[in-house]
Amino acid sequence: MRAIEEKRNVLCEAAVNRQYDLQPEIWKPFGEQGLRRSIRDADHHFSYLIEALSESDPSLFGGYVLWLKDLFVGLKFPNDALPVMLACTRDALKYHLPQEMSLITDQYIEVALGELGQQALPQPSFITEEDPLFELAREYLDALLKGERHLASRLILDSVEKGESIKEIYLNVFQRSQYEIGRLWHTNKVSVAQEHYCSAATQLIMSQLYPYIFSTEKIGRKFVAASVGGELHEIGIRMVADFFELEGWDTYYMGANTPTASILSAVEDYQPDILGISATMPLHRSALKDLISEVRSSDACKGVKILIGGYTLKASPALWRKMGADGFAHDALDATVLAAGLMSEQAAS
Repeated sequence: MRAIEEKRNVLCEAAVNRQYDLQPEIWKPFGEQGLRRSIRDADHHFSYLIEALSESDPSLFGGYVLWLKDLFVGLKFPNDALPVMLACTRDALKYHLPQEMSLITDQYIEVALGELGQQALPQPSFITEEDPLFELAREYLDALLKGERHLASRLILDSVEKGESIKEIYLNVFQRSQYEIGRLWHTNKVSVAQEHYCSAATQLIMSQLYPYIFSTEKIGRKFVAASVGGELHEIGIRMVADFFELEGWDTYYMGANTPTASILSAVEDYQPDILGISATMPLHRSALKDLISEVRSSDACKGVKILIGGYTLKASPALWRKMGADGFAHDALDATVLAAGLMSEQAAS
């Protein structure tokens, strides 16, 4: 991996330039700005390849390539655009890396090329008529996509005032709508600007529910919540922190992209019973594993239980054991149930 990191810029430019030479009709119409974006995207591809190599898991890179395949379909790129891009990446690695290293990267890229031959199934909507709060979720998402944040807020606040459970709203409105917005962006149905707007609006509306959330009677337990360093997704771990508040825990929510040193400092100062860490993107698995190792090796952090979660871990829910955590949570509700179990075990020991 070090060899790739050391020549990363050269590799990105070499792969993209070869791609432009082979398929100028696809890429050159995007001009200089398109070229810069292609080099930026190539850097992202190498990030996933490096992560897969560090985990000795070709499926990590293969899964990322399948995600790219759906994205390219949404962008209406020709079917051969992605295979050629992978071949150019392989050739750049073969030219610029020592042979023993390029032989390994060849294997990972061949696995990814093989994945492209599989028929991709259309991803269904995350909001269906069978879901609890289907109508509210549908109206909420529709309001956000139209840029009507105040209407979306009113829908939620009215529902709470009528007695709807905040937990149900979190799980069946906020969570489902965020997943659906991600699906719509991935299939080129909504823009990046819309996706960002919807996420920001949801976080604002969540904060409007805090008078209800923070009124819960405390039980004398503490919870620190953070996204691993480099991870920019934070709504999921914020939902987890809010669920702990609803269960009477005192929470310390640190947000997205939290440096390891800051997390260690928070655990040392706050002395929580549980540390919750989220990683959404597969390329942050190594950082998550390293963070857990740092916590475990710190005398000031001894005794804290560690729960992990996030989209990238759902495909491998048993991975938490190898990472050294105390459990994996599928969602915010699961996290509070697991935490209660860990505290009961601790009290009984």
